[in-house]
Amino acid sequence: MRLQRRVALPSLLAAGMGVLLWCSPTLLARGRGSAGASKAASAAAQRRELHVPPGIMKIRHVIWISQENRSFDSYFGTYPGADGFPAGTCLPVRPGSKQCIKPFHQKLQSLPCDMSHEWPVAHAAYDNGRMDGFVWAEGTANTIGYYNQKDIPNYWAYAKHFTLADHFFSSLMGPSFPNHVYMVAAQSGGLVVNVFSLKKLEAALDNPEGFTFDSIVTRLASANISWKYYIDTNGIKNPERKKEQPKRFGLWNPLPGFKNIRDNPKLMAHLVGESQFYKDLKDGGLPSVSYLIPTYLDSEHPVATPQRGMWYVTHLINAVMRSRYWKNSVIFVTWDDYGGFYDHVAPPQLDAFGLGPRVPALVISPYARPDYIDRSQYEFSSILKFIELRWHLQHLTARDDRANPMLAAFDFNQAPLPPYVIPIPKLKPWPNGPVPYCQYKPLAVVPPNFQKGILGAHN
Repeated sequence: MRLQRRVALPSLLAAGMGVLLWCSPTLLARGRGSAGASKAASAAAQRRELHVPPGIMKIRHVIWISQENRSFDSYFGTYPGADGFPAGTCLPVRPGSKQCIKPFHQKLQSLPCDMSHEWPVAHAAYDNGRMDGFVWAEGTANTIGYYNQKDIPNYWAYAKHFTLADHFFSSLMGPSFPNHVYMVAAQSGGLVVNVFSLKKLEAALDNPEGFTFDSIVTRLASANISWKYYIDTNGIKNPERKKEQPKRFGLWNPLPGFKNIRDNPKLMAHLVGESQFYKDLKDGGLPSVSYLIPTYLDSEHPVATPQRGMWYVTHLINAVMRSRYWKNSVIFVTWDDYGGFYDHVAPPQLDAFGLGPRVPALVISPYARPDYIDRSQYEFSSILKFIELRWHLQHLTARDDRANPMLAAFDFNQAPLPPYVIPIPKLKPWPNGPVPYCQYKPLAVVPPNFQKGILGAHN
């Protein structure tokens, strides 16, 4: 099918470059609940309502690997049986143009430039659910290029041996930082754009305390459930972030933006380097809940390559599978946003913020359904919901309260699946020095009302 849409062309990205904040008292306040018995009672009622299988208690460790900036179609659009590219897909090069570009196999491992995935660009690409604005909004045909089994064989192998979720959406229709906040809090505090420093966060929120709402890690800490936020510290300086330090606020590390975490040395001690992950696997110190955050070059964020990131993830998964922890763990592998890459499924709009475009998601566990495509609707809050159900925690917001907890991806009665260890070859080192960076510009004007109109649609 040929996708076409005429769009008015006012000023270029007029509203997309500033910090946007949308106040949503209902969304932000809901889920705080009261202390003590009422929280426990609510969590128990939630479990009864969902008919949570007792087999969930076989999972003692949740390991969440968060990669960067890929859409579902860009990695699994040609995966057999998945909800991939529809026949006849062709995206117009400009609004209303008869010239269009079809999906093509991307032969470049490293794209020349990054694609924008800021709030107004994402909404222009979304085009009120038509999903036909990607080429002109992202400014390049590379948006509709895809990788296949030859390019990312390990990811396809994990999908074959375990579970692939083909309707897993990013939580917010925009960039990395607000989606990372959703991963720990089931909201972004109203932010819809990237914030690069703690000072800018405090200015954006007009609050020197930064984020003041609750997060999953403080809930875990209050319940005496162990957790760690592991950050790869082996990267070189790059254009988006300074050299990674576990306790430094950043696009992919929002936890220091929470005052009740930043000012608590005991909580900040849980933000550690990735090397500690391997040590914890070896020494028996793996916590109940682990987040794993890559360095830029391992993240798959353009201009970083899919293959390098795939081998980084494989190394992490192999380490778990070779450890004592495989037998009672689940590994969720997700990507934080669509990264400018095309996806054909219009994300459901749950509220003013999203959902955003689909991202790949793998569920890897002895109890994951093998060779299974899970078509349930998920988002980052779904993983939080799984954690909450497993450890009897109260929900954080309306998002995780209503989220599907991914139970369909599991069969807790099946014979446990064996480890699937993939040998790792010797990888070519990346040249030393700064990572070259550029970003494509739109081929047509992104209307500013994409921003104003969407925020006004909150319910």
